[in-house]
Amino acid sequence: MPEQEQQGAQQAQQAQQGATLRVREQDVKTAYANMCLIFSTREEVILDFGLALPAARQQDQPPQANMVVSNRIVMGLPAAKRLAIALSQSIQRYESTFGVINLEQRPPQPPGGEA
Repeated sequence: MPEQEQQGAQQAQQAQQGATLRVREQDVKTAYANMCLIFSTREEVILDFGLALPAARQQDQPPQANMVVSNRIVMGLPAAKRLAIALSQSIQRYESTFGVINLEQRPPQPPGGEA
């Protein structure tokens, strides 16, 4: 193995073994999302983040929503799996501190309201 490749492999291995990661946040852009669509290929996972907004309701039609995609993240499957594990751990910590997150699909109806 050429010396440069060997050094690169060693650096990658050190990074995976607990090396310090410095995060640069100077140019970070923040966006709010209340919806995420997930697609995948054999090699990648594609995450589309955006806002789902209710559309004007048409008579005799089921409710609809429109999603405006603001950010698309494309990840390799190993990175996507690490993200899934990190999200799961974060949610478990949150729920152990603040209680279970309710995934109710629609807001509760007021007493006497139609279901």
